[in-house]
Amino acid sequence: MKWIELQNVEYGECIVLGGKSSILMNDCGSMSQKLRLGDIPIDDCFESIAVRYEAYPERYFLLSHYHRDHLSGFMKILQKYPGYFSRVLIPSTPCDAAGRALLLDFAIYAHMFLPYQSDCSQVNTSCMRIFKILNEKAGSERIFTLERGDRFRFDEVHYEVLWPKREDYPFGPELEGAIEGLELLFASPYLRGPAAQFSAAKNRFTKLYLQCCRAFSVSGRALPETRRELLTSLLQAQSELEALREPLSGTPQAHDVQDILTAPLVLDAYTTTTNAASVIYQNVRTRQASLDDLLMTGDCTPESIAAVWDDLFDSYYVLKAPHHGTAAGHSNLFPEMGISHILISNGDYHAGGCISEEYAAMQDSIKHCTGNLRCRWFSASGSCCNRLTYCYDQSTGAALAIKCPAVQPPRRESPGCRIQSIHMGKSFPCLCD
Repeated sequence: MKWIELQNVEYGECIVLGGKSSILMNDCGSMSQKLRLGDIPIDDCFESIAVRYEAYPERYFLLSHYHRDHLSGFMKILQKYPGYFSRVLIPSTPCDAAGRALLLDFAIYAHMFLPYQSDCSQVNTSCMRIFKILNEKAGSERIFTLERGDRFRFDEVHYEVLWPKREDYPFGPELEGAIEGLELLFASPYLRGPAAQFSAAKNRFTKLYLQCCRAFSVSGRALPETRRELLTSLLQAQSELEALREPLSGTPQAHDVQDILTAPLVLDAYTTTTNAASVIYQNVRTRQASLDDLLMTGDCTPESIAAVWDDLFDSYYVLKAPHHGTAAGHSNLFPEMGISHILISNGDYHAGGCISEEYAAMQDSIKHCTGNLRCRWFSASGSCCNRLTYCYDQSTGAALAIKCPAVQPPRRESPGCRIQSIHMGKSFPCLCD
């Protein structure tokens, strides 16, 4: 890893790791329609991102989880530039102790029974369609799934996936109860017509989906012909489901399914569980601590960090703050680590949370933020929290962040830390004021 760029996508995320001739883009999406700075349509931002990295021969993409603020830009790039990414890494869906893939199950029900424009359908059902989309826009040979224990390589550095685990995943009672209620609606042996057909098609699709997750795994990858056969069968099963979507709307179960799916507590549980199952990965240490030490977290929850605590290093050069740096993603374990730099992707969005002041309190860490509109520290103090923080990556040795070459004129493009925030191709230093 030679450098890191945080693309400003407002309330969303796009963090790019740069190598000598390759990039690894971690997520690309947004919940916002425009960039506040310049009143720029978000689609123009995604176009700028695609153009910025098109000269790199190898372009990898890693999706941490299936939420729109992490994947909508990725979909836009694939739509306009099929084959843009030479490798796409996606999370494998986790299963509980009984082998049930509850997140996938919920997505299937939501896709089949809710209107396309509903919040649940728009934001949370991409996981069931991802193999079809990637097969059409990237090619099946470029699809790789990730789960705990997998390893992949980028720019001569090996990385290990710490989360999510594929089996015995700790789902919460709200989501478990919702899925059990949905399954009960289709459990009668006397079902006829579309309802009976849906139950059989769903089970077939789920079984094939889980087989594809294993066959396309980074570490346990099946033979090419096996992958192609499974993918063909999966897409056929998906077509069978799609054909049932309209007939199912007239079944007696439809109204009850919608009531379960749209219950506020259930929706919140599904969103939180999707966040909690984000891909968490770090580099593999070969000797001692180095500038390659990095912890990427997606939108994981504090419980996810606690689950992988024994696998974490005691220090990192870079920590990607979970869930846009909000309090919901902040772990009380972070201050126990030695962290040089923290990446925070946040922006203006009516339903988005503010940046947690806990990060500002970590005075031994330089924070790199894509914006300060939702920062309580900045609102209260009127200045950047980095002004009192020492940076140890300057050529002259340890000095206050205000001495960074990227801040002082004439400003340089690449500060000593090699980390920059990017807004429509323009670089910004770590001092957000």
